[in-house]
Parts: sequence; C-alpha cells; structure tokens
Amino acid sequence: MRMEMSVVTAPGAGRETIWMFDFDGTISEFAPSPGEAEIHPACRDLIRDLAARPFQRVAILSSRLLDDVVRRVHIPGVYLGGGSGMEWMRPGGGRFLADPAQLAPLKKSRQAILPSLRKLERIPGIDLEDKRWSAAVHVQRASKAGRYLAEMYLGQLHRRRILRFFPGRDAFEIPFLAGMNKAVGAKMFAGVLCRSRGAGSMVYAGDGENDAMAMKWVVRKGGMAFAVGKEAIVPAARLVPGPATLAAEIRRLFGISTTQLAG
Repeated sequence: MRMEMSVVTAPGAGRETIWMFDFDGTISEFAPSPGEAEIHPACRDLIRDLAARPFQRVAILSSRLLDDVVRRVHIPGVYLGGGSGMEWMRPGGGRFLADPAQLAPLKKSRQAILPSLRKLERIPGIDLEDKRWSAAVHVQRASKAGRYLAEMYLGQLHRRRILRFFPGRDAFEIPFLAGMNKAVGAKMFAGVLCRSRGAGSMVYAGDGENDAMAMKWVVRKGGMAFAVGKEAIVPAARLVPGPATLAAEIRRLFGISTTQLAG
C-alpha cells in the first residue's frame, strides 16, 4: 500500500506548531500493568525541548484519568489532557472540564455499561481498568483464547448497542459517552486552548484506534500523524516502531537538537 506523506515543515521562528502525543504505547512502552507505565526518556527529552521553543504548543492527550497523567508527566510548559480530552490541566496548573454538562450523562452511562464489562473479569488474564470517562479491557496477560472471548463479547455488546469500543494493541477502550474520542480532545486543544489562527501546523502521535480518530482529523487539516507500532493505523501516518524511534524521527524531520535540555 502506498503511504501518503505530509510535507515536513520545521517549526521556525514565528511559526506556530501544535504537538499532541498519546501516552500509553506512544511516548511510553507498554508495561505489564497500567500502573507501571512511564514516559520514555527519549520522549521526555523531546517534549521538554519542544515545550521550551517559542510558538510551540505541546499536549499529552491520554484516555487515562487526568490525575494519573499528572503523576507520570513532569515537564514544564505542557498541557495535560485526561479522559481523551474531557478534562485538562494548563501548564500553570489550572484544571477544567471540557463540558461540565456531561457529568450527569456520564454517571448514567457508567451505571449502564460497567456491570456488563465486569463479567469479562471472569476470563483468566483479563484486567478491567475504570478510568471514569472510559474503561479499558487489558488483554496483555490473557491467552489467545481469552483475547478472542473478550473481543467476541464486546462485539456482541456493540451489536446490541450497549457500548462501542476502540481496539488497541493490548487493550480495548470503551468510552462511556457518545461521541467521545480523541478527535474531540484534539479539536479542543487546537481550537480552544491554543486559539490557533490556522497559521501553523499540527502533529499528532498515537498508536490505537482512538488515536486514529484524531490522526485523521489532523491529516485532513494539513498536519502530520505518527503511528507507533507495527502498522500505520491511518494510511497517511508515518510508521515508527516505538517511543525511542518516534523521538528520533521527529528530531530528524524537524531539525530539533538537544541543545535546549535543562540540567
């Protein structure tokens, strides 16, 4: 399959660039459990360099709880988004919800969906993670048969319109709100938090189907997407195998040196 590539334009003086990074599997290697995940040193240094440059707006956009992201990322000047962009923290520390009116529908949806998902915990090796805005069914420790059973069960719930889900490399992401995905979070960051005037460019890096929603939007807007893993989940994305390679490729393409590292 021929891959379409976006034109590479280095962030230069006076040119605004919006950078958005998924966390798990993108700037963090997959860990045996969600609680063990850490930002890769190469990605940490890259994001620190980007955030220190003029006109560069940087966000980490995760489906994790915002508090969880805050505990794992300690980089000045970076916006942090949790719940796929439903909750945010600015670089100065101020927090806010993207839409407080969604709290009531969220509570109702959680009550409707969670009991069905808890049945999956009966499958050996399956771990269910409640992330408030979504749930993740982790299959990394499950057998091939266990993964198959989990996917079949989720498919049945989807066909019955009980839930929808995003398949990932080692987990299935189940949002609790209709229309909730990372494209919504990306639009929030680019259009509301950054107040972009359309004079710059956007870059998004991710690894799962939820990220693919944001990647497609960024590419349609003339930006660039990086897919981390074994396959380009979006045809126009540049494929890199892991976090370290992602950091190195971005440095190479955009001419970002390490000279601005703080001590």
